[in-house]
Amino acid sequence: MTNFHAGSVSVIDTSSKAVVATLAVGVSLYGVAVSPDGARLYVADTHRSTLSMIETSTGTTTIDTVFAERPYGLATSPDGARLYVANALNDAVLVTDGLTKTMGRLPNIDFPVGLAVSPDGTRIYATNYFSDSVTVIDVLSIGAEADTTPASILGTIPVSRGPYGVVVSPDGSRLYVAHFPFDVVSVIDTSSHAVVSTIAVADGPRGVALSPDGAKLYVTNFFSDSVSVIRL
Repeated sequence: MTNFHAGSVSVIDTSSKAVVATLAVGVSLYGVAVSPDGARLYVADTHRSTLSMIETSTGTTTIDTVFAERPYGLATSPDGARLYVANALNDAVLVTDGLTKTMGRLPNIDFPVGLAVSPDGTRIYATNYFSDSVTVIDVLSIGAEADTTPASILGTIPVSRGPYGVVVSPDGSRLYVAHFPFDVVSVIDTSSHAVVSTIAVADGPRGVALSPDGAKLYVTNFFSDSVSVIRL
């Protein structure tokens, strides 16, 4: 979990629900993503416009890459070959190979803040904070080397105000979208592209994550410096 004001990452034991380590990373941290093998942690620092890669076994930052564009939400492809970076201020999603090389950018995506990738790697879901929607992007249209042509948009899902963090269920059937600061999480059916239910939460939900079995939803609470655990 990134701590925005402290510039650190908290490591939480989900069994004991206790913070077991705190890693100093940057200044104003936002997005966080873990590589599919669990060996690397990627962290976006919006203040420094950097992406950091951390070895999870040691907590050591091994790469700290400076971007010309501020990074927000992050998501990895299922094979770990790509790291997608939300670039809200320039209405784009950057495509990288995991920090060392920027492969391209997908423009014309309205202020993307949060990102999630479908389990099969064929879809990117981007929350559009100011237009109250989620953009569905066809990853297969990007190609081996991404370029600056507009992404193939498969759909735009209307949601409530302030869509922020997003996560997709392990089976790919549901999206969970946190609405900041409006204290609700939307549940979206990925087949129909429709909101099928909402979950009331509190204290400014921003980030969302799921347990590997999809049975628990973790929601970061910006205003109370806490994480809620919701049984689904």
